Amino acid sequence: MKERIKSMKNKLTFTGANILFFSFTIVFMLYQFLAGIFLGTAIYDNVYAVIIINELLIASFVLVYCIVKKIDIKETFRFKKLDLLPAILIVLISLPAMFAASMLNDILIYFLQFIIKVPASSIPVPQNASELAVSILLIGVMPGVCEELMHRGFLLTAYEKRGSYKAVVIVAILFGLFHFDITNLLGPIFLGLLIGYYVVRTGSIFAGILAHFMNNTLAQIIQFMFADEEPAEYISLSLQELIGIIGLGIVSLIAVAGLLYLFTKVTEGKAEIRPPISGIREDVRAVLTYWPIIAVVVLYVLWTLFYILIAMVARFVP
Repeated sequence: MKERIKSMKNKLTFTGANILFFSFTIVFMLYQFLAGIFLGTAIYDNVYAVIIINELLIASFVLVYCIVKKIDIKETFRFKKLDLLPAILIVLISLPAMFAASMLNDILIYFLQFIIKVPASSIPVPQNASELAVSILLIGVMPGVCEELMHRGFLLTAYEKRGSYKAVVIVAILFGLFHFDITNLLGPIFLGLLIGYYVVRTGSIFAGILAHFMNNTLAQIIQFMFADEEPAEYISLSLQELIGIIGLGIVSLIAVAGLLYLFTKVTEGKAEIRPPISGIREDVRAVLTYWPIIAVVVLYVLWTLFYILIAMVARFVP
C-alpha cells in the first residue's frame, strides 16, 4: 500500500506542476482579457461573479490534473487534522501579519503613485452586515480553499522534493506572481512565506486554509468598520502616512516573530521536514531552467508594463 501511494506521489513532477501553473496563467489572462473586452466597465459591477469563476477555475485545474494523472489527492493536498494550539497561534498571528503585508504593499504603492494614478481595489466594500457575510464567503472562504489547493497543496508538494523550506520560498514567489497585480505583490509573497511555513510545520493544508481565510476576512471586516461613505477611486499616500504605516508594520513584524517562535515550538516534530538536496545557486538554476516558470515571469513583466503604460496614458491624456 505504501509503495502504491509513493508511486502515485512520484507522478507529481516539477515539470508537470510548472506546466499546469503556466497553463492556468494563460487561461486566466485570456479569460480576464475577454471579460474586459465584452463587459468593459460592467466588469466592476460583477466583481463577485468574476471572483467565483476565478476560484472555481483554480480548484478545477489542480483537481482535474490529479485525477487524470491518478495522483494521491490526500497525500498531495495534505488533508490532515490541524491541532488546536497551532490553529490558535495562526489566528493570533493573522492580524499583525496582515498589517505587515499591507505595509509592504503600501511602500511599493507610495513610489508607484509618482508614476501613475494607482486605482483602488475593485472589490466592493461591505456596507452592512449581510454584505459583509457575502464578502467573507466569497473573499475569505473561497480563495482560502481554492488558492491553497493550488499553492500550499499542489505546488508545495511538487517543489518540496528540493527541500521543505526552499519549496516554501519558491511557492511564495509564485503566489505573489499569481495575483498579477504589481500593487499586490510583496504582501502576498510575505504571507505566502508564512502560510507555507504553517503547512510544512503542521503537515496540514488546513493550516494554510485557516491563515488565508483569516487574512482575507480580517481585511474585509476592517474595511467594513472604517469604510468611507464615498470610497476613493485612486490610492494616494503622503509621506507622513507612509511613515505611520511603516511604524505599525515594524511593530506587527515583531509581534509576528514572537508568535512564530511559539508556533515553531509547539509544532516541533509534527511533520517531516525534508532537507535541501542542493545549494541555493543550484536551486535557482533548476527552477529557472523550467520554461513554464520563465514564461510566467515574462508574462507578469509584460502585464505589469502594459498596466503601467495604460495608467500613464490615463493620467496624462485628458
